[in-house]
Amino acid sequence: MNLLVVGASGFIGKNLLLKIPKDWNAFGIYRSDETFPTFLKKNNLLNVEPIRCNLENIREVKNALTKLENAVDVCVYLAANTNVRRLVEYPTLDVATNITPLLNFLQHFQGRRLIFFSSGAVYMGLKGRVSPSLKINPTIPYAISKYASELYIKFYQNTRKTFQEYVNLRFFGAYGPYEPSRKISTKLIELVENPKENEFTIFGDGENYIDFMYIDDAMRGLLTVINSQKSNITVDFCSGNAQTINQLVEKVAQIFSKEIRIKHVGISPEYITFYASPKRMFQLFGFRPTISLKDGFEKFASWLEKGSLKS
Repeated sequence: MNLLVVGASGFIGKNLLLKIPKDWNAFGIYRSDETFPTFLKKNNLLNVEPIRCNLENIREVKNALTKLENAVDVCVYLAANTNVRRLVEYPTLDVATNITPLLNFLQHFQGRRLIFFSSGAVYMGLKGRVSPSLKINPTIPYAISKYASELYIKFYQNTRKTFQEYVNLRFFGAYGPYEPSRKISTKLIELVENPKENEFTIFGDGENYIDFMYIDDAMRGLLTVINSQKSNITVDFCSGNAQTINQLVEKVAQIFSKEIRIKHVGISPEYITFYASPKRMFQLFGFRPTISLKDGFEKFASWLEKGSLKS
């Protein structure tokens, strides 16, 4: 298997490279993270070749992909600007950092299979149970660019025929090692481990939904998709255990026997009022998450406590 991971130095990318079989040949495109080659070396990932490339520069993209011509079986495209608050404030940034890089990539990519990490955010504006069968009209930047990206991928596969297969995964999120420090799960663990603090700040009223799985579950699911023959589909990739942010904080407080006082401020730019089911993911790929919230947070807390020595 020759695997190309685009956005390899991010949260999902690092965890994927740690989980792939050692006999796979992998290429990891990253933008500018100087620590990424060190991460590969420290984790003895000798089967991964790092490729530095700014996806916003089409010449760099062309040069990088020309070297890989006819060498890619499967590509997992993860690169994205996920700073929703900033993208809402500056929508042109959404185009420049989410749509343009993908189009630059699609212009020069040739391979058999493309797996695109879309987002459950494409359902923004809807309420209740959602699925790919519904008509969507995303209401905020990032959600808009993710949906547009799905359509561009279908265009290139159907019309340009530069790759044979695609799978659009509408990912609802994960937590665990190597996630950005701004994520709610990291901040919650930092709070429960600080004996001097017990106040947790939430933007908005905290009644918006969150649905995420522990990263080990997410990578097991992604590997099943990589190895599968199912193609040209869009599917929700979620835990199916949606809960409000307030409920999440309360559950984490119970897990760690910590009294937490919630403070609500401002508004949330990504107020989620919908939820999805993992049923279709199981029907197509035989995958369902198995790690409980308690086990996941305890595993993550243990990893953070060890100081993430191989980061």
